[in-house]
Amino acid sequence: MEWLIPIQTFQVENAQLGAITHTLKPLLPLSYRDSEQHFPSLSLLLPSLKIKAFDPSTGHFVISLTDSPSTMAKLQGLQDRLISFISLNYPSWFPTANPPKKPSDIRAGFQPLVQGTELHLYCPTQSHIAQTVPFYTNGSWSKNGLQTSLLHVGSKVRIAFRIQGISFHIHPSTGKWSGKFRLQHKLLAILNPL
Repeated sequence: MEWLIPIQTFQVENAQLGAITHTLKPLLPLSYRDSEQHFPSLSLLLPSLKIKAFDPSTGHFVISLTDSPSTMAKLQGLQDRLISFISLNYPSWFPTANPPKKPSDIRAGFQPLVQGTELHLYCPTQSHIAQTVPFYTNGSWSKNGLQTSLLHVGSKVRIAFRIQGISFHIHPSTGKWSGKFRLQHKLLAILNPL
């Protein structure tokens, strides 16, 4: 069972970064600690929000945050905190990064989840993976998982998603960090109350 943190109770300062793992795609894990509770990853439940765009061929899913300024502020605050952390620590993780990166370079290399008033997520497009994403509509859970045909622009959905951590892009020819990084996330469920 996955424990979800409602965005209303989420506190940015409780997000914790672990030790970086150096593989072909280095990952900096993200967890959450709230009083006595420790969650090994950060799994959030969002309020009902409007779909702004959805491309079923790529899985690019855009959610409008204009109806929930507090959600937008918390997610933006999380991104800002993570970017600051990376600005301070990347020299020890990637000592061969040359020339040293300025804070503006770090921010430019980040692929954000929140851009302006939009949340950018990715749905699985392969049918065998999409079947694993629980989808609630018409008062019940779908037996076939994610129903992309019901994700219409302007309709509202509640999304549960996990942020596993930050993944860093390693340039294939040099083997060095390219300066690009993003939040690694996974959709856990979509609730489409019609």
